[in-house]
Amino acid sequence: MKRKVEPLSPDAVATAFAESIPDFVIEAVNNLLQTKAHQGQAILRQDDIINECVRLAMQDGSSITRNQIFDNHWLDIEPIFEAAGWIVNYDRPGHGESYAATFEFTDKRKA
Repeated sequence: MKRKVEPLSPDAVATAFAESIPDFVIEAVNNLLQTKAHQGQAILRQDDIINECVRLAMQDGSSITRNQIFDNHWLDIEPIFEAAGWIVNYDRPGHGESYAATFEFTDKRKA
């Protein structure tokens, strides 16, 4: 008997998740890359990305919170930007450490 519903592949799940990330998140990262990237590299502070997301959402008449960004995993942007030609590394403080969480972007052609 043929199934009416087929199971999703890992690629289909990843694609659906990437498409669920709001445009303002991608725009926020793009804006910061434009101002911070130098010679194919940029380090973006997570808080700066969040602040830019909130600012852009407000411009469009939406209201979002930091918790919404985390609860919805909207900062899981690595695969999207890696598909665009970046190597993206996320660094956050471990237990007992205190420093700003960052995303490091490196042009794949320069790595």
